[in-house]
Amino acid sequence: MFPEQRILVDLLICRFEESVLSSMTPENWSAFVSEANRHRISPLLYHKIYLNGARSMFPENVLQNLRTRYLGTAGQNTVLFHQLNELVALLNNKSIPVILLKGTHLAEFVYEDIALRPMSDLDILVKEEHLSQVVQTAFDAGYRFFFDKNPDKEKISRDYDYGIAPEFRHFQLLMHLETKCLLEIHCFIASENSSFEIPAAELWRNAQPVVFNKQPVFLLSPEDLIIHLCLHAAYDHLFDFGLSALYDISIAIKYYVEKLNWREILSRSTRWRTRHCLQLTLHFTKKWLGAEIPDEVFENFHIDNMVDIAEERIFRISAPVPLHPHYLKWRKLKGWREKIRYIATVLLPDQEFMVNRYMEPKHSRLLFGKYLFRFFQGVKGVYAITKTILSDSQYGSRLRQGDDDFRLREWLIKS
Repeated sequence: MFPEQRILVDLLICRFEESVLSSMTPENWSAFVSEANRHRISPLLYHKIYLNGARSMFPENVLQNLRTRYLGTAGQNTVLFHQLNELVALLNNKSIPVILLKGTHLAEFVYEDIALRPMSDLDILVKEEHLSQVVQTAFDAGYRFFFDKNPDKEKISRDYDYGIAPEFRHFQLLMHLETKCLLEIHCFIASENSSFEIPAAELWRNAQPVVFNKQPVFLLSPEDLIIHLCLHAAYDHLFDFGLSALYDISIAIKYYVEKLNWREILSRSTRWRTRHCLQLTLHFTKKWLGAEIPDEVFENFHIDNMVDIAEERIFRISAPVPLHPHYLKWRKLKGWREKIRYIATVLLPDQEFMVNRYMEPKHSRLLFGKYLFRFFQGVKGVYAITKTILSDSQYGSRLRQGDDDFRLREWLIKS
């Protein structure tokens, strides 16, 4: 771990050692700022420095950089929460219940200061039977498909029956045309064909009613929140969010300390097959941020190579871009018959996948064009991988990193 990374960890737990801070060189401080931004904790550090009266320990240019991030997060989140409030009000008018997920839950109800928790989009959970209504309500509120270059096509018709294919965790990304706010509409927190078994009905049974800006909404129960945050940090992003993901969990544990039922967390996590994600993420949260997590949570958890791979991902400053996951998975298959079948599935997936991926009606002639587009994109991908194998000096390191990522994912689903 580099000195600037050690200081990041210290500041997150409000440990200010003047002798350590005074030994930092301009190069260290530059790296500190870069790392704070990479871990998405700059606004939080700015708040902690001022809250603890430690401003004199830091160079003015460092404080200015953190302050800029703090103000930027405050402005961006103000817009996001305004958009969220408008959407929730419209859905409440239609008696459609909403669960606020991840950043919206944490920033408003756990951090209790929306300037401290950066958010890139809005995440909401709705019931599957309400999905088409929710999408149409979002369209009426000014959202359109993020990847759509022609937002007035037939798929915005009120007769279109929207769904989420088993391969996807949420509906197609939407963007508000005026504010550029991004919206993810979930009906479940893990894709249906994943190894995780998280019943949406159980999330709704456990959900807690609250008031958000005078609007009734729901939050995940404290237990489900911890499981979801661990799943999101470990499996969904392979710890790419670094210390910010761990701090989310740490502050959620502290906030809900009187309500958390750890035995229930373990029971649900075991039933939902997310135990490896839970234990690994909580291990890092306790190790680096001192979160109060009972020892019983780590029963049968062993420190091994998978833990080292995951921890390296949290703290690595730079690494070559790994090879495409499809290529890595293809390499692991045994026999050419399996390999050819896998390529065919990727290039020519079933109709349900294509409808959800490209949001074209099932009987639209445009869907055929999407198949051709996908096929030629696949050919380009094969060419790019072949070129990398033959001429890229970083192929070996990219392959090792990709293989490590693949092994970590495979281990996480073996709960």
